[in-house]
Amino acid sequence: MNPIAEKERIIYLDVLRGFALCGILLVNMPSFLGERFVSDMGQVDRLLRLFFDLFIQTKFYTLFSALFGAGFILFIDRLRQKKRSLWIFVRRLTILFAIGLIHLLFWEGDILQTYAFCGFLLLLFVKTRPLTKLFIGLALQLYTVSLYLSIYLFAQSEGDRSIIEPDGRLTDLVAERDLGGYFIYHATVQLPDALGNTLMLWPEILSLFLIGAYLMERFSVRPPTTRLLIIGFLVSLILSLPALTQIIRVHQGQVADGLINYFFVWLSGRTLAITYATAIALAVRAGLRMEGFRLLGRMALTNYLTHTLVFTVLVFLSGTYGTIPLWQGTLGALILLACQTFFSRWYLRHHHQGPIEALWRKGTYGKQKSTEL
Repeated sequence: MNPIAEKERIIYLDVLRGFALCGILLVNMPSFLGERFVSDMGQVDRLLRLFFDLFIQTKFYTLFSALFGAGFILFIDRLRQKKRSLWIFVRRLTILFAIGLIHLLFWEGDILQTYAFCGFLLLLFVKTRPLTKLFIGLALQLYTVSLYLSIYLFAQSEGDRSIIEPDGRLTDLVAERDLGGYFIYHATVQLPDALGNTLMLWPEILSLFLIGAYLMERFSVRPPTTRLLIIGFLVSLILSLPALTQIIRVHQGQVADGLINYFFVWLSGRTLAITYATAIALAVRAGLRMEGFRLLGRMALTNYLTHTLVFTVLVFLSGTYGTIPLWQGTLGALILLACQTFFSRWYLRHHHQGPIEALWRKGTYGKQKSTEL
């Protein structure tokens, strides 16, 4: 790959990672504050919930997962170029898993331990051809589609129901500002539940890893043409319309937070993720800087973990859980992202990477000197 294409690729990955990080915060924010039934929301929050389901929910973990697969290829290629052992990547995943476990003591929705687990499985495909990764990734996606489709058919035949499960125990702990009880509850209840969810989620996440790895291998040799990106954008957008239409219909008179709605939200996440990825690629190729997204993306791990820390502190300071309006949480998330953008800009002027990224790198390589990452 020529230097110009290589630079474009690096910028694109940083920008897309930062863009995905913004979406991830908006997805996670209702969980930070305590999930609420849509039927209990005011009109503004209901419209906002519809917007989230249409354009945010499930779209961004799809992007992040594919980016992890792409990053896997980059990391393995660098190890090969420097003739280093794959055990370095194993160490990297082990540290990520440990970070995820610690994160689970604060919040049940951590994805890092799931990524680490699936990363170990991804090592099985180090020597496979790109098309093999693609075929297995698509096969796992079809398996995942069949699972979600079975849930949809069950809801159609047996009756739909809300997937929201308010946590009364957390509500009490926050109201009492019982920080010790909060951590004990997460360690003894939430953490085991999250690990159990990982055992159910791994086929879907691994499939996205494999597809992301394939795309990196494929387009590292020959970057996609602008025409291909435009076609991908238009086709994925058109394919999203039926699911988006169904989401609107469900919100108009059915269970807005039910199984049927989630099926279409999940389905639209497959296609709209492509729409977003190709749109960002076209913007980068057109010369748009999108520096804010790029800065957030370069410190994605630090910023991701900071989301949990900030919202946990805010929840405990307010003493309320499960009652804060969605619009207030959204406003808080946007303010936090703006603050993180300024902080990332300042920090990266003095450091090569974010503080958590630096610790992760140091743990990965030990005392070895390396320019990798």
